[in-house]
Amino acid sequence: MSGSGSGGDDKNPASIIGRVYAVSTLLAVIIAVPAIVVAVITHFVFKTEIVVTLAASLIALFVSMGFGIRLAKRFARAPQKDGGA
Repeated sequence: MSGSGSGGDDKNPASIIGRVYAVSTLLAVIIAVPAIVVAVITHFVFKTEIVVTLAASLIALFVSMGFGIRLAKRFARAPQKDGGA
């Protein structure tokens, strides 16, 4: 019952949940920000119509989702850093 050995630290649920939250937040920002930036630039700077703005933003969203998938695969394969080994 004394689970203070070194085996319990590898599967700490708090660290796993924290890593999942951090990685998913980073991926959400990577996917969302380019589409928002493209929408703002095309609408306010280039003064395009809303249909053109939405089309450009949708294209940017698909491209950023492609990068997000690649990054998610890398994050899934990345080894977790240990405390001091």
